[in-house]
Amino acid sequence: MTTISRLAYIPLTIFILVVLGPFASGGERFHGVFFNPQLERKEHSSSWLPNYHIHKTIVDKELRELVAKTGINLIDIQILIPHTLAKPKVPPSDQSESITDWADMTMMGNIVAFLDQCHKLGIQVEIDLATNMWIPFSVDRSNHIAQSPWWPEPDDTPWTESRIWYKQIIEFVESKIQEKEVIALWCMFGNYQFGGAEPVLWDTPARPDIKRYTELFVKNAWPVFRAAGVRPKGAPILLPIFSNDPTWLKRRPEDRLGAVSNLKGWLVDDLKMPPDYWLISTYTKSDPATDEFRYLEAIVNIIGKKSCHKIISTDFKIRGHDLNDSIIDKAGMSNAQSLKWNLQKVEEYGFAGWWMWCYRDTVTAQTGIRDIKGRWQEDLVNVFRKTTTFEK
Repeated sequence: MTTISRLAYIPLTIFILVVLGPFASGGERFHGVFFNPQLERKEHSSSWLPNYHIHKTIVDKELRELVAKTGINLIDIQILIPHTLAKPKVPPSDQSESITDWADMTMMGNIVAFLDQCHKLGIQVEIDLATNMWIPFSVDRSNHIAQSPWWPEPDDTPWTESRIWYKQIIEFVESKIQEKEVIALWCMFGNYQFGGAEPVLWDTPARPDIKRYTELFVKNAWPVFRAAGVRPKGAPILLPIFSNDPTWLKRRPEDRLGAVSNLKGWLVDDLKMPPDYWLISTYTKSDPATDEFRYLEAIVNIIGKKSCHKIISTDFKIRGHDLNDSIIDKAGMSNAQSLKWNLQKVEEYGFAGWWMWCYRDTVTAQTGIRDIKGRWQEDLVNVFRKTTTFEK
């Protein structure tokens, strides 16, 4: 194609990205699940990717069955920092020049091989890069997951090591995979208490140092994360607080969305570096909740209605999720109705898409669309099939 003919496509490309929004390849919305295949051996549910070279046949079979059954076009996976380290608890140093200085290269190869398999099946992947090194270990020792024998112990400037970890993984993986577009987006992720969870971005009045260091982390790590590689970048997943704890019941509804307003302020207002996608953990019957406040509408207003096409509704749990200790009440709703509620909100607000938690039940949680014995939750599958391109 000549330079002139390439230029002719630019207006159309801009129209697609700005007006229609950055949806999944092909123009449709993202629709998917968190992917957690079940291994034959009794290993931890998060260990499938570090052991992909051993269990490839099982994992690939489950992935093919998932896509064939539901018609999804997206899966979400987490890459946990302890699984990437050649030596337990030893993260990159500030001087790490190459990923081979600190990484388990078998794990890196597994990530590449799995993404290539996803490309063969025509699905994209959201990759949540989860590090626990968001705040110094010294700030909250008693609650920090760094007390474990696997998660690294952050120093007083954890963003220096974390941004190297983010950057070198992104650039290594993108340089090795067969097709970069298999990566729908990278997400800057992680929680200092739980590891693979939404970061503590909300206000912490009793411990202001947590928010202060979190802001420092975001403002120091995000520019490097955002610039790494070429695929889209998702902001850290945002968690609205729906607890009915007396402390939260005394606060304003807007305070429950502190994570949203804080992160929007840091990334957009202060850094002038908006993400390609905003990711929001969403809950059935939260718009409005029992306090009559429309939380999804408020989130859209904070981020901006013009950015609705950049929002992905994530992590919503339909089965086996106890909401008795929250201001959410989905009494009388079936699982299928609960799923439909979430997907209808995606359509109502014009979001970029959605994924739910999760593909498989585990021995400790029954939140999947497929149970521990491999049986599908047909009521949920039917909703999936009617929503995805599978039956359109």
